[in-house]
Parts: sequence; structure tokens; C-alpha cells
Amino acid sequence: MNLPIMQELLTNPAVQAAVAPFTVALVSALLLRRFLPGGIGLAVIGGFFITVLLTTGLTLQPLTATRKIIVCGLVLPFALLLLDFIAEMPQSAGLKRAFWTLPALLLAAAALWIIWPVVQRQEGMAIWMMAVPVMLYAAVIISGVAALGRVQKQAFSAQAASALMLAMGTGATTLIAASALYSQLAFAVSAATGAVIVVGLLGSAEKPAKLGMLTMYAAAVPVTLFAAAATVYAQLPVLVLLCLALVPLFAGLLLCKPLKLIKSQQRWLALIIASLWVSIPVLPAVWLVWQVAGPVSF
Repeated sequence: MNLPIMQELLTNPAVQAAVAPFTVALVSALLLRRFLPGGIGLAVIGGFFITVLLTTGLTLQPLTATRKIIVCGLVLPFALLLLDFIAEMPQSAGLKRAFWTLPALLLAAAALWIIWPVVQRQEGMAIWMMAVPVMLYAAVIISGVAALGRVQKQAFSAQAASALMLAMGTGATTLIAASALYSQLAFAVSAATGAVIVVGLLGSAEKPAKLGMLTMYAAAVPVTLFAAAATVYAQLPVLVLLCLALVPLFAGLLLCKPLKLIKSQQRWLALIIASLWVSIPVLPAVWLVWQVAGPVSF
């Protein structure tokens, strides 16, 4: 393949947002599954990273909102994982609960940092009306994702559906909300997450598939911040955040005994049904942003 064709491929949005992150994440996940199973979430970060390289590059100056999200997406999953590790250490129940609340506070602070240039120009109640929904959304999402990630048994389908539908829902809504770059990067996260899920489905029936906390955080952090920022920097209605915040809750309901409709050994079928169930709150989110921003012109 000659150089001009390669350059044309690498500048194609479909390659940048889907093919490249999926391929990088798939290869990385296969290697990590063999040599470092606990670090398979690195594959999601790798897929996201390659799309960043192909779209915005690694330049941090000026430190725009998008670049802030990229920094958080690459760094915060490790910080959140460290907080979880500390919380699991032997200590008092009160201290353990305090550490469990830190991820929510950390992501809420990150969301505020990203929208701060606009918030600081507001006055009076407008400050709270802009900042509070965004911070609450970040805190609720990461708390729900953390709760899902801590479930050890028969949670693969719920975890995978939550991570995948949250990323895809964010990509779809931000695309309609006239933020092509946010959408492209969010879809890259969904493609990378999908690759990790595919690798997770390759295991034997005797060995339960696992995503791990790092995968959950790596998938949730950037897309959560993209959606939060799009309410300020694009045309994403705040009500869309309420719909997307229900995604981890719907995934958690799958773990309740009354909703266990299929056997856990049927991995592909379980994942399909879980994804359909978890996509329920995504549909009104897409409808709401469609009403505000109108159809996308392709």
C-alpha cells in the first residue's frame, strides 16, 4: 500500500473512530489476556489513545476543553483504580466508605475543571444551573460504574452492556448535538470497549469472563466527560444527561434475580439481551437531542 493511500485511510473518520481503535484494542487485549489479565483495561486506553493521535494529536497547548478531557481519559482511570485499591485495604468501615466516595468527587471536579472557562463568566444562579447538573452527572455515572465493576460473579454481560451502550449513546447524542470531534472520540471508546468485550467472550464456559475495574473506568471516564462538556460547548440538552445516567442503573437491574432471564453460560445471547435492555434509556436521550438540534446532515 503506497503512502498517499495510507494517509487517506488514516484521515478517514470511520478509520479513526472505529477501525483503528478496535484493531489496536483487539491486539492489545489478546496480548494482555495472556500475559496481564488484570490489565486488560489498558486495551481500551490504547484504542482511545490511537484515535487521539490520529485526530487531535498530543499537543496540550492551548489546553482546550477537548484536551482536558483527553488528559482525564488517559490518566483518571488509573487514579480511580488506585482509590479502589486503597478502599479495599483493611480499615474502618467509615474510612472505606469515604474512599468509595472519592471517585465520584474526583470525576465531578474534573467535569467542573473542563467547563470552568464558561462557568466563571456566569453570574448568580446561572453558575449553579450550569455546573451542578454536569457535576452530578459525572458523580452518578462513575458511582454506578464502580458499583457494577465490584460485582465479581456473573456480571460480564451487565458490565459490558453498560460500558458499550454508554459510549455508543454518548457518541450518537454528541454527534446530533453538533460536536463531531466529541462524537468521534466517544465512538472510538465504544470500538475499543467492543474489542475488549470480544476477547472476553473467547474464554471457556468454565472460566467466567471479566472486564475488570480498569476497563470499566477506562470506558466510562472519557465518554462521561464528553457528554458533560457537550451540554456547555455544544447543543446537548441537560435532560439527555439524566437519560444517560440511567444506563448503569439499568445494567445493575440485570443482576437482580427476577431479571436473570437467560443462563450465564450463553455469553453472546446474554450480551445481546443485556445490550438491548440497557439501550432503553439511550433511546429517549437520542430523541431529546434530535428535537433540539435537528437531524444530522451527513
